Amino acid sequence: MTFLNAVISGIVQGVAEFLPISSSGHLVILHKLMGISEPELFFDLFLHLGTLAAIFIVFGGEIVESVTTKKRIGFLILLGSIVTFVFVLFFIKNIESAFNNVKIVGAMFIVTGAWLIAGNFIRLGTEGMTAFKAVLIGLAQGIAALPGISRSGATISTGLFLGLDGQASAKFSFLLSIPVILGAFLFKIKEAGLNLSGINVNYFIGFFISCITGVLSLKLLLKTLYRNRFHWFGVYCILLGITVLLCVK
Repeated sequence: MTFLNAVISGIVQGVAEFLPISSSGHLVILHKLMGISEPELFFDLFLHLGTLAAIFIVFGGEIVESVTTKKRIGFLILLGSIVTFVFVLFFIKNIESAFNNVKIVGAMFIVTGAWLIAGNFIRLGTEGMTAFKAVLIGLAQGIAALPGISRSGATISTGLFLGLDGQASAKFSFLLSIPVILGAFLFKIKEAGLNLSGINVNYFIGFFISCITGVLSLKLLLKTLYRNRFHWFGVYCILLGITVLLCVK
């Protein structure tokens, strides 16, 4: 991983993690174009830690409330996270193999696009967060472990579909991502046997770049939800998916 690759990857992660266009899918395509034959999973986790830091910067107050005065939200986050972990545990091998197949990524971009458009226009629920909604959003987050399925897009769209307003759906989505990102990072450290010898300064450059761009992207997403233009990201994902399927070998 070179300095330039780390900078570009950090920008892509920071933008694509919060805008509902799949950071993992974009990283797979980016690494393919860069000629990186093997997935840089441990480096990608550093990028995700950068965007996790962005969540703490933007939603610090809500995070504190979820473990103090609004413990019900904390419980629902825990419930949704358990559903996510169980889903990923059952399908981990299928998910990991998908990172090596760009065609699958292209197809999942199209799925993300359809999901975003449907979530923007279809409402089948009422306002208010419930345990049932937390389970379904947690399941959506588990499905989003597949590259090309946007985590923020899947969870926010599911929340919108279930009747939550844009701001509430986005806040729950990003609070829900915290246990998953931390869990994935700790799992990879354990899997590597605490061998951190491969980490270099470029990992931390990617971390800081993804954090800075993540804060900016997160604020842009909240404005987009407020203006009810979420579906345009769906159009982008569908066009990108078709391009990947037709042009990338």
